[in-house]
Amino acid sequence: MAAAPAFAQTTICKVEGDSTGPELISWDTKTQRAEVKMLGEALQGKLTWRRKHDDLGDKVNLSFTPADPLFGDEYEFVVFPTESGHRVMGVGYKYYGGVKYLNISQGNYSATCSSL
Repeated sequence: MAAAPAFAQTTICKVEGDSTGPELISWDTKTQRAEVKMLGEALQGKLTWRRKHDDLGDKVNLSFTPADPLFGDEYEFVVFPTESGHRVMGVGYKYYGGVKYLNISQGNYSATCSSL
C-alpha cells in the first residue's frame, strides 16, 4: 500500500512593513499553533478561524496574548491570499472591566508566504 501524499501544514510569512508591525507570522493547520515576531518579541498564539478565500486559498485568523502587553492585551491578525501574494491585517485589544475593546491598529501589510 502506497503512503498517503504529504500536504502543507505550516505556513510562514515574511511581512513587509514598518518597525511597529509584525515581521514574521506563521501557523500550523494541524496543531492550530501560531507565532508572530513583533517589536523584537516572539509571541505564541493560536489559529482561531480558517476558511476559503475565493479561489486563491485560505484566509486565517490568528490570536496572540503577550506576557507583557505594551499596546494591547491581545492581538489578532488576519492573513489572506491575493493575486500578488498575501496581506496581513492586525489589531490590538485592551480589556477594561472584563470587556474587550479595540485599541490599536497593527497595520495592513503585504507579505510573502510559503507553506511547508
